[in-house]
Amino acid sequence: MSVIWVMWNRHLRRIPDVADKQSVLSFARMAASAYAADESSDDWVDVDAPWNRSLGIGWDFDGVRGQVFVETTGSVIVIALKGTTTILARKGDRTDTYQNDKINDNLLFSCCCGRVSYKWTTVCDCYLKNTYTCSQTCLARELRSKDKYYEASLRVFHDVAKLYPTSSIWLTGHSLGASLSSLIAQTHGLPALVFGAPGEKLAASRLHLPTWLHPDSEKYIWHFGNTADPVFMGTCNGPLSACAIGGYAMESQCHSGLECVYDTVADKGFEMSLIYHRIATIIEIIEEYERPAECSKPMSCQDCYLWNFIRD
Repeated sequence: MSVIWVMWNRHLRRIPDVADKQSVLSFARMAASAYAADESSDDWVDVDAPWNRSLGIGWDFDGVRGQVFVETTGSVIVIALKGTTTILARKGDRTDTYQNDKINDNLLFSCCCGRVSYKWTTVCDCYLKNTYTCSQTCLARELRSKDKYYEASLRVFHDVAKLYPTSSIWLTGHSLGASLSSLIAQTHGLPALVFGAPGEKLAASRLHLPTWLHPDSEKYIWHFGNTADPVFMGTCNGPLSACAIGGYAMESQCHSGLECVYDTVADKGFEMSLIYHRIATIIEIIEEYERPAECSKPMSCQDCYLWNFIRD
């Protein structure tokens, strides 16, 4: 494991070395294993030393799930959160989180409760009937609801922190799990190295993140993705998109923190496809490149510019 020591909030803290290919691959494999209940599952992806599985998260329920990994000395813990499970999961895969995953996707990544048009069923009641008008106050309340994934992920972090009170805690995840990891990282000032995240900056702004306690947290959030992934690039929308056809309102595109983008369209001739959103494919892409993608601050970005958000 390659780490870097930095001064963060007047404390010397260790963070992942995102320029080290093996470190990035280890995190990607942990993110992949978050989709598996344990090492006996066909979906399990072995993670190289010094990481070992500690415990599973949420596998007895139909909400937030994942795995916890511990570094050999116990000095660092990684929480890996599962992404979206769709109804089209492979034969034998568990799909019992499908409905809740979809509700949280449409809450986190749509402009207003999944209200794409009058034909869509919304996941909350924040739409105000006027064209492109939504209650910002209502959205923030819905995101913080105890039955939604942001609050559930916070509870996961608190439980893990109690189990490992002297360890540094890092986060990872893929897709929905990547965005949740970023939100938790911004809430508590933690490093997060994540993969294929939909734009989560919209949800972060609605949750007033990063908090004043951790104003520099975005410096240590790294979003790894590739230019052929429509979810990561924020282009999986529109009435004929695969996401919309599946009932997912993936309208956001802006990321918090830093973006580390493999230009697979230019370098390898890939065409935009959800195939390149799969964590297994992302791992293959990381393996094929000689070094990790360089990380930089995203270009200026604005989500939902047609909408009017009011505080009531």
